[in-house]
Amino acid sequence: MTEILLVDDERSIRDSLSRLLREAGFTVRVAANGAAGVEVFRERRPDLVLLDVMMPGMDGYAACALMRCADRETPIVFLSALDAEDDQIRGLAAGADDYVSKTASPALLEARIRKALERADRFSKMDAPAAMTKTEADIYRLLESDCGRFFSYREIFSAVCGEGYYADEGAVRVHVSNMRKKLPDGERIVAKRGVGYALVRG
Repeated sequence: MTEILLVDDERSIRDSLSRLLREAGFTVRVAANGAAGVEVFRERRPDLVLLDVMMPGMDGYAACALMRCADRETPIVFLSALDAEDDQIRGLAAGADDYVSKTASPALLEARIRKALERADRFSKMDAPAAMTKTEADIYRLLESDCGRFFSYREIFSAVCGEGYYADEGAVRVHVSNMRKKLPDGERIVAKRGVGYALVRG
């Protein structure tokens, strides 16, 4: 069964989400804070991490970054009461695959989780520069799948970052800026205003 690591400091939320996820057919492990979540993650990789942001000690952003240092392939989805655009961009920049508000319905949360798992399975078979984070690698793989073609912001987010964020161009720019520093020699990402990004070689 698909195993989800749930990291949240509020016991009531851990209990309710664990019940929801198990009813949806997932196996669930839990951690009560960021540091514990990183330790559990390192002990045995889950299929997906569901991660809170506001936690005492190590917050979700720091925990996400450490998990990404250990493994860039495991999908990480933030589930947070902080749902402003800047919070979402910061979460994606930290290496998360998606960012879902705690006000989201159970059906939407489950859909986002399944979408992240589907993307992870689809992109895991393709190579990407080792220095890239999970989300950066997924964007790279998308661009590489059709070199020279310009992919729109909406296509990028729909394919690798989760439905619902396609209008958030700032987050795409953050990822692309980081990716440019990690590209192999002879490759570059070019932008076309109002169109999107393309990977070109030579």
